[in-house]
Parts: sequence; C-alpha cells; structure tokens
Amino acid sequence: MCKKRIWLTIGIILLFIGTCVLPSIAQNTEKSQLTSRGNWLYVGGSGPGNYTKIQDAINNSSPGDTVYVYRGTYHEAPRINVENLNVIGEGKEITIIDANSTTAVTIQKSFILFQGFTVKDISNLNFDNGIHVFGELHNIKICNNNLSINSHGIRIDGHNNYDVIENNLFYSNFYGITLDDFNTDGHCVIRNNTFVNNYEGLYVGGLYSEISNNTFFSCRHKAMSHTGGFHTIRNNIFIGNAIGLQSSYSGNSINGNYFINNNVGLSANYQNSIIGNHFENNGVGLFVGPDNEIHQNNFIKNRKHATFSDIRSNENNWDYNYWGISYHIFGYKFIFGKMQTQIKKIIQFNPYHTDYYSIPWVKFDEYPQQEPYDIGGKG
Repeated sequence: MCKKRIWLTIGIILLFIGTCVLPSIAQNTEKSQLTSRGNWLYVGGSGPGNYTKIQDAINNSSPGDTVYVYRGTYHEAPRINVENLNVIGEGKEITIIDANSTTAVTIQKSFILFQGFTVKDISNLNFDNGIHVFGELHNIKICNNNLSINSHGIRIDGHNNYDVIENNLFYSNFYGITLDDFNTDGHCVIRNNTFVNNYEGLYVGGLYSEISNNTFFSCRHKAMSHTGGFHTIRNNIFIGNAIGLQSSYSGNSINGNYFINNNVGLSANYQNSIIGNHFENNGVGLFVGPDNEIHQNNFIKNRKHATFSDIRSNENNWDYNYWGISYHIFGYKFIFGKMQTQIKKIIQFNPYHTDYYSIPWVKFDEYPQQEPYDIGGKG
C-alpha cells in the first residue's frame, strides 16, 4: 500500500467523525436490496398501520420477516428474540437507537441481520452495551452501523460461531467489540470496520476467526488484542494507538498489516507467522516471544525496530526483512533482545526447582533486504 492510501484512510476517518458529530441533513435513502420471503413490518414513518416502537414490530414478527425502521430517534432497548429475522434501519446516520443508560439492543436468536442504525448510550453511566449477543447462537450479521459512547459497542457472549461484523464505525466507546473467552468455537469474521478514539478497539477470544481490512485509529490502550489462537489477521491498519496489536496466543497468521505511529506496533507471544507487514514511526515496531517466523516485513524509522524475549530451545527466525537505513555487520542485521536461561537450584538442595533469568542476547537477519516491500495492505 502506498502512502497516498494511508492518508486517504485518515481522511475518511475524519469524515466519519464529522458525520457523527454534526446533525444529519435530509438525504435520500433506499431500502436494503435484501430479499426476504417473509413479511415486512414497518416502524415509524407515515404509513397506515406502521408501528411506533421497534419492539412491538419484533413481537409481532415471525421467522423470515423483515422489520424496517424509518428515520428517527427511538428511546428504547429492543430484544431480538425471533429467529431468522432482519432488522434494518433506513440509514445509519438518521435512524438512532438511544438506550438511555441500558443495553440498547439484545440479540437472543440465530440467523439475525442487524443493519443501518446508530446505536448509543449518551449518559453511559451503567457501562452497558450497544449490541449484546448472548447465548449459544450462530450466523449473526451486524453491518453498516455506527456505535458510539457505549461501554461495549458490540459484546458477544456464549458459544457463538460463524458471526459476521462488517462495515461498522466504532467511535468513543470504552471497548469497540468484545468477543468473550467463552466464544470458543469462533470462526467469526470481523472485516471492513473503523475504530476511532476507543479505549480498546477489538478483543477476540475463541479460535479460527478472520480479522481483515479494519482500521484502528487513536485507541488509548490496545487497538486489538486476543487470547484465542489460530486467527487470520490480515490487511488491517493501526495508526496512532498506544498498542496496535497484542497477540497473546499461538498459531496466528499476521500478514499484510500496517503499524504506523503507535507506541508499540505489534506485541506477539509465540509460534506465530509474522510475514509481509509494515512497521513505521512506532516507538517499538515489533516485540515477540519465542518461536515465531518473522519474514519479509518492512521496518522504517521506528525508534526501536524490533526486540524479543527468546527461550533458548525455541528461538525466532528472522529472514528477508527490510530494516530501512541501518547498520549491517558482515551483511547481517543485528536484532537485540533477551534470552531466558534455566538455572537449577542445586545449591539450595532443590534440584526440582528451576528459576528463569533473562540475559542480553542478539539474533541475526542473515538476508536483510535493500529495498522495502510493496505491501498491499487493505487490498
């Protein structure tokens, strides 16, 4: 990705913020092109027989129906308790659910589409959720919404799997998205979302999820973190966060991401594939634990490009990375970090106890590249 695309992304983010702060003006909107075999129930507007509350329409719906909500502000907290239901707002800038200090939307059934709303809790005193998905559910799709000023923009609890969260804006929440640790099945897709000025952007538990083409901007703590493993994390942009990505488990594929102007770009634990990423102008570009594969990345103008904490028997492999204008010795790039050593307490007559000590250590990229890679990023 070229720098023009990075600045274009920043411009789009600022435009999103402006549309959230300024009142919406009249605009032409079209109904979703979604096809449904069931009935359409209408909320708001001026049609005869339209409902005035979203919850009343949901209560009178059946599986396969669509609840269509016209522009306006709805001071309620609907519960979606009908399976295979579409709940669609006329437009995310003009169809607002304000829960007034409680969880705004609760999803309790599978095969739900929720799209086209602004969901917020202006007072935010009770630390509730914008959208709460709870139970052993699957195939929940949440797309094209604005979620702002909530404790959790979206929180998913329970053994959920095959959910899709895409094309949403998360602005000034405490947590943008939380996929709870109980979400052990995983296989969720989180893509094309924008996170701006949240305390933490995205937390992922569970396994085998795809996190792609998201932008994280100015998160005050961690833009993204996860405790589950075997995720695909690709083509995301992390700009101006305290920590871009904290990867606390193994088996993840981390590739094609941009880490720019973060205090720490990427902190990864062990046994991950870190290939084809771009680290620029970070305090620390990359910090890793043991046994990672680190290849074909760009490291440019970071205060510290990379460091590590290895276990002697599980060292990282560093090859074919671009290190900017840096000093090479005998053609090798030196990477400084720490090695953990094991010392038995034989002197204290306890040969079964082992202490770990860290000592300074150095690793090498034996094949440092002379030119930066053209990394596709959000392509």
